[in-house]
Amino acid sequence: MRARTFRPSRWALLLLLGAILAVASDLFLPAGPFPDHERRVVLVQRGQTLRQVGEELHRVGLLHGTLGFLVLARAMRLDRSIRAGQYSFPPGITVPALLRALERGMSGLNLITIPEGLTTAEVSLLLSNHLGVPVAEFDSLARDRAFLDSLDIAAPTIEGYLAPDSYEFLPGTSAEVAFRTMALRTQEFLLRAAAGRDSLPLGLSLQQILTLASIVEAEAQFDVERPRIARVYLNRLAKGMRLQADPTVGYALGEGPRRRLSLRDLRHDSPFNTYLYEGLPPGPICNPGRASIAGVIDPLPDAKDLFFVADGHGHHLFAETYQQHLAHIRTARAKRESAADRLSPAAVRAH
Repeated sequence: MRARTFRPSRWALLLLLGAILAVASDLFLPAGPFPDHERRVVLVQRGQTLRQVGEELHRVGLLHGTLGFLVLARAMRLDRSIRAGQYSFPPGITVPALLRALERGMSGLNLITIPEGLTTAEVSLLLSNHLGVPVAEFDSLARDRAFLDSLDIAAPTIEGYLAPDSYEFLPGTSAEVAFRTMALRTQEFLLRAAAGRDSLPLGLSLQQILTLASIVEAEAQFDVERPRIARVYLNRLAKGMRLQADPTVGYALGEGPRRRLSLRDLRHDSPFNTYLYEGLPPGPICNPGRASIAGVIDPLPDAKDLFFVADGHGHHLFAETYQQHLAHIRTARAKRESAADRLSPAAVRAH
């Protein structure tokens, strides 16, 4: 009886089968056949390469090798579609499922959105509720001089630097990570908006730009008016006039920049009270959005307005002279009174 020979084609078939099984194992059993049940948290940062993401997944135990991840990502054309964020995955999740999750980005349940114009106290409360971190940790960090110095923030608190935006913070993210991420985003936008300019309006520093932008944020409801409101305050600063911005008084009282004021409030002694003190306050009074910052850096050109008053419908009436301003106040009050039966009256604020 002749001995059977093992043909080279069979060796090739076995090798191919082994390679297929190895790739399948990489893709569908990336953490091995018996993974544990403890979820892994992965931070994918902006600008990271696909290889760096794969190495981080390998480091936390979601992949026992990166080759299958890299090959499949490129085959699926997802190598440039992975979104930054903070993700939580169970060990044993397949590579295709990993890639789909990284392409979708974090779900709405994991995103936290910070609206424009909130104070640091209000932002801290939102973050505390979302992250499960005591609000006292945020309040303390907001005034921590060493922490502020590490971010090159000369203001007395982090007020103004907490960029309104949507963030990929998972529960348990520390106060320091959250605040640092937000502050760096504000500083990045400030630098980008100021890039290529010989100077900023009135030679203001970036912190002063942010301070004035916070006042504009508290005053304006519509983006189209932000550059004009900014111009009013810049015109006042140029003439040595006091800003007389109501939101600074509300902030000085510790009750928020949008608080309605009485004549007695205007006498409250604080360096933030721009009715009593000339120039800008010591720092921002809320956290302005990009439109307000851009409005200060690029204010309405050539406008000579020195006054404005809310018209009761979210917009403002602007004036170059005090006499015109008084006429606008009468007009705004008349409009408010005529609408009193239909709408709740809005505060008429004169500046």
